[in-house]
Amino acid sequence: MVYERRGTGSPDGNTRRAGTLALGGFAFWVAVVVALPVLTPDAYDGVEQSISALALVRFGEFMDAAFLAFGLGSVALALGLYRSVDGAMLAPLLLALCGLLWTSLGFFKTGSSGVGAAVHGAVATTSFLLILIVMFLFARSFRGDERWRSFATPTAAWAVVAVGALFSIPVLGEEVFGVSERLFVAVFVSWLILTAIRLRGM
Repeated sequence: MVYERRGTGSPDGNTRRAGTLALGGFAFWVAVVVALPVLTPDAYDGVEQSISALALVRFGEFMDAAFLAFGLGSVALALGLYRSVDGAMLAPLLLALCGLLWTSLGFFKTGSSGVGAAVHGAVATTSFLLILIVMFLFARSFRGDERWRSFATPTAAWAVVAVGALFSIPVLGEEVFGVSERLFVAVFVSWLILTAIRLRGM
């Protein structure tokens, strides 16, 4: 698959395939995050524990694979948006960086001792902040492209809600960390999914 950028930002088969790949990665991640707590109710508490802690329970290797799929899906989406959105450069680059960071979460596990846990925490925090920047940047880039202009305001609204959801994590505290983290993740993941659907349909 070749991703040479068109000067007009016009979509083609490659951008649509990028949207399809992104949706596949996101769908697998969502399926794993929903299924594992159901399959391991005695080993995992979704109210207090983070999503990453699913990698530590039975069938945790699926969570590792889900992180990889989600990260690669994000890179695919970044490439597709780079080709599709006229004038967008920094936002796709940062989204691709987020994707690369997310792929590493399956290798550096939360709850492990030493360097692994520290790397996981740093990567998660960095990617959470980056995705907020990405959403605001795309809201601006979408305004400059006629095909994406109608999605600019919803993207800006999503970004504002995501900021509020992120700040809810320290406000609500560790007792409901799993809930507040899921709220934040649900906001930006839903934006990624709908953006991929829009890209795929162009």
